[in-house]
Amino acid sequence: MKRKVTFGKILLFIIIAYLSIGLVYSLAGYVQHVIDAKPVVFSLLVGIPFDMVGWPLSMRGDYINGFLDMQFFVTAAAILIAFILFLRLLFRKPKAK
Repeated sequence: MKRKVTFGKILLFIIIAYLSIGLVYSLAGYVQHVIDAKPVVFSLLVGIPFDMVGWPLSMRGDYINGFLDMQFFVTAAAILIAFILFLRLLFRKPKAK
């Protein structure tokens, strides 16, 4: 049976990828603060959900202000991996019988 790519599958992938990249951005930020021995300002229960939703604006701000550090590059790698997986989802060949 052939697996079709539907609009629902694409939308679900985009939502999961968006939130996963936000989680990577948030966790990379907290790891960077631990490495730099800086205090954590927000609780993880508050900071992670906000980062999961607003990571594109934070990435843009990091890029514009020149804060190109570990958090930026780890998130850029996560974006690249999500893009590759998205292309694989779209252009996957069905299995031959």
